[in-house]
Amino acid sequence: IPSGPGVYAVYDANKDLQYIGLSWKVIASINLHMHELPQLCDSVRYAAVPTPSKAALQNAWKQWMSEHINENAGNLPPGNAQGNSLWAERKLSPVKDSFVLTDGVAECVNDDEIIKLCRKLVSSSRIVVFIKGSRSNPECGFSHRVCMIMDELRVEYETVDTLDEVHNHNLRNVLKRFSDWPTIPQVYFNGVFLGGHDIIEEMHNSGELKSILME
Repeated sequence: IPSGPGVYAVYDANKDLQYIGLSWKVIASINLHMHELPQLCDSVRYAAVPTPSKAALQNAWKQWMSEHINENAGNLPPGNAQGNSLWAERKLSPVKDSFVLTDGVAECVNDDEIIKLCRKLVSSSRIVVFIKGSRSNPECGFSHRVCMIMDELRVEYETVDTLDEVHNHNLRNVLKRFSDWPTIPQVYFNGVFLGGHDIIEEMHNSGELKSILME
């Protein structure tokens, strides 16, 4: 499955087409669907789009959709039907890269220096999310969910990959000391630690998170 831009189709266990999508990060979108809708995701068909532009993606998607409609008496896949929000995609825009604390060249970066860099980042950025992996390919379910919440709220945020030992030396352990919090992900807003996954999920469900981040 391509990690870059392309189109894809998702089928259920009965081999019935459920959704045709387009994405700048195909594998990330498919992983998202499998996480959110496992009962509808049994197999996929995909094709990379060699020229990564919005127009190229949309044209490829339209071609796949036209082929399906012509073969199925004008019917759309269920997930593409008007009013079906189950398969709602993240906005079609290039995915922001993870923020790196160092250039990865310095050999003598210690924990105290990483703490200083973390403090500088959270103080200068409105929202910072420390996760495992990247926002386009999170490597744990909790990191994935927190990024999804931020995307649902349509807020701009920085992510820092705690698994990137080259640029973020020993960050997973350093964060325990920096935040006085034992787990990843961790969310900061205007320099203040908001919480980990469970707290962010609870705040999101109650509407409190939206009111804080939108102020």
